Amino acid sequence: MKEPKPHSRVKPVMIYLNDQDRADLNAYAKKEKMPVSQLAREGIKMRITDSDYNTGFNDGLNEAQKVTRSIEGAKMMFPSGKSFADLVCENIQQLVRHDGTKG
Repeated sequence: MKEPKPHSRVKPVMIYLNDQDRADLNAYAKKEKMPVSQLAREGIKMRITDSDYNTGFNDGLNEAQKVTRSIEGAKMMFPSGKSFADLVCENIQQLVRHDGTKG
C-alpha cells in the first residue's frame, strides 16, 4: 500500500523510540512491505479503539483466571470467605480493557 500524500486530512506526529524498537519497527514494515507511518497509524487506531487488540488482551486475562481457578492450592480459603483464586482473579479482573483503557 502506498503512503498517502500529505494533505489536510493527514497531520504529522512525532514519536520517540529506543534503538531496538525502531529497528524492529523498520524490519517489520519492510517484511510486510508497508510504510512505517501506516503501521504506526494502524497500531494507534487498534490501541485507542475497542478492537481485536483489546479483545485478545481480555481473552488472555480470562484464560489466566481459568488457570488460576483450576489450581488445587488456589482453592485455599481465607477467613474472609474468599479463596486465594478469588483474590487473584479480582486483581486480574481490574486489568480488563474497556474502549482502549484499563479498568
